[in-house]
Amino acid sequence: MPPKIDTSDQVTKGYHGTTLEVAQEVLQTYFKMTPPDVGAFLGEGAYFFDNQPSQAKRWAATRNPAGTQIAVIESDVKYGRLLNLTDQKQRDDLEWFAKEYQRKTNEKVTLPTIIDIVADRLGAEVVKAMRIPQNPSFLWQSRFSADVEVILAVREVKNILSKQIIWSQIAGPV
Repeated sequence: MPPKIDTSDQVTKGYHGTTLEVAQEVLQTYFKMTPPDVGAFLGEGAYFFDNQPSQAKRWAATRNPAGTQIAVIESDVKYGRLLNLTDQKQRDDLEWFAKEYQRKTNEKVTLPTIIDIVADRLGAEVVKAMRIPQNPSFLWQSRFSADVEVILAVREVKNILSKQIIWSQIAGPV
């Protein structure tokens, strides 16, 4: 059976690492959603590290060339209708759904595609998961590491309640 969705009024701090230019554009407009079908880790959404500003800094620094002005945006993010893949039961249900979907359609689909299908069907506003950067398959494992990232894919702009640049610097060599 597909995962059950949680509904929560809980608000968390989300941190988004990017270039300063993009960060300033976001402040003037809104976060742009990663479109479906591009293979992003959790499918469609605006991506944040949940309560992990250092991970957002690292992300911005490693994804941009030396000399680029990088920044971190802090946002209050409301979980709302949450597909919580940090919960073992929801991960197990998602894995079951993925196997059943592939069996019935006879299609090989990626995990982000499955997450998009499930999130769309359940009306998820936010998808939450964890991974270890050197081991993206960590989503399915239950052990913990100091390198763990807790990632939010916010699928509804209305769940991003605030935004401010909290850090900026010139990216150095990686």
